[in-house]
Amino acid sequence: MAKLEIVNPQAGASVAPISLASRLKEMTGKTIGLYWNLKGGGDVALEQTAHYLGQRFPDAQFKFYTGSVGSTMRHATAEDAELVAQECDAVVGTTAD
Repeated sequence: MAKLEIVNPQAGASVAPISLASRLKEMTGKTIGLYWNLKGGGDVALEQTAHYLGQRFPDAQFKFYTGSVGSTMRHATAEDAELVAQECDAVVGTTAD
């Protein structure tokens, strides 16, 4: 007699605890990175973020970034993240599904 084993095709969850980044004490003169992974609408959200933060903190500078890996969705490599960390004081990123 044959035996049928039914298994769940879904992978188990992997949880890696991380600490949140500290908030900047002030935004005056800071450079804020704006990271977009090319998912729809993320660029618009980042443009609006820069607009409103720029109104509130006129001395802040903004630099836009996308990841260097992928086509319809761009992933940031460790090198991309290092470059952003060197050039920026803080980063805002968007993603959507």
